[in-house]
Amino acid sequence: MKRFFIPLFAALLLASCAPKTPKLASQIDTLSWAMGENLAISLQNDDIMNFDKELVLQAIRHTLDGNEQPISDDEMQEAMRYIAQTAALAQMRDANKQRADVKDQQDEFFAKLEAENPNVKKHKSGFYYECLQAGKGPNAEFARRISFDYKGILMLTGEVFDQTYGQRPPIVTVLGNPMFPGLQDALQMMNAGSKYRFYFPYQLAFGERGTTSVPPYSPLIYEVELHEILKD
Repeated sequence: MKRFFIPLFAALLLASCAPKTPKLASQIDTLSWAMGENLAISLQNDDIMNFDKELVLQAIRHTLDGNEQPISDDEMQEAMRYIAQTAALAQMRDANKQRADVKDQQDEFFAKLEAENPNVKKHKSGFYYECLQAGKGPNAEFARRISFDYKGILMLTGEVFDQTYGQRPPIVTVLGNPMFPGLQDALQMMNAGSKYRFYFPYQLAFGERGTTSVPPYSPLIYEVELHEILKD
């Protein structure tokens, strides 16, 4: 009988009742254990529903031994659809809660920022900014090559997640290629020689997905020093 592999429903490949950690004597042992551990962790982290661990382990042994299954292919597919739908609803609820929590936190941050720092202004697109150093050079324009240094900070924790200062040479790029929406607008406010601090809500930064160094739903602070508007 054909079965369908669904990662969400994966569990340990081998069930062991021994309380002690086994000795892994070969590469096959290590690979087998790693696969089983990974699948078990997947189930441990899956809080969308309560699984009967013993029945899951029994099903694995039963299937690996090639025994006849107690459910049909149609029943299997229906169960998988239910699990997928339940997972999608749980993810949606988690995402909605995270969005609401972060919105409350960043709104509180911006309200306090405006109250305590009279130099902070709000841009029409929704981010906040303050000029730390005025410049006398030409203004940055979309699609022009520019050179700048910057420091990126996670607004809610104060952690520096990236910077050029002391790490690498100034960035030389075409304004807007590629940049998150808030930074595109922010850089076009600047002229060569100026330094600004920008406060971006997550919606104008890396959004709901984040990056390898920026978690999802992260409002950001950027300190940017624009050096030059370069010739094309």
